[in-house]
Amino acid sequence: MNTGRFPLIEFQEISRLNPYWSSWVCFCEAIWGKKNLSKRTIKQYFKRLTDKDDYVQNEKRELLNYLYKLSSHSE
Repeated sequence: MNTGRFPLIEFQEISRLNPYWSSWVCFCEAIWGKKNLSKRTIKQYFKRLTDKDDYVQNEKRELLNYLYKLSSHSE
């Protein structure tokens, strides 16, 4: 079972170091290869951390599916 903690500090650091990146890009970068993250955790933090202006609302499901795959890739 995937029970890892979300890399919140990493997300914040990526955002700080890349002020012109969207919150979506920073989120993707933070979860890349984090195989221990559950879908629930990714969804929860996606809603909390990404700016709703960074994506089209009716594409949210597809974006979440992409994030689930992204987190399961090897580093």
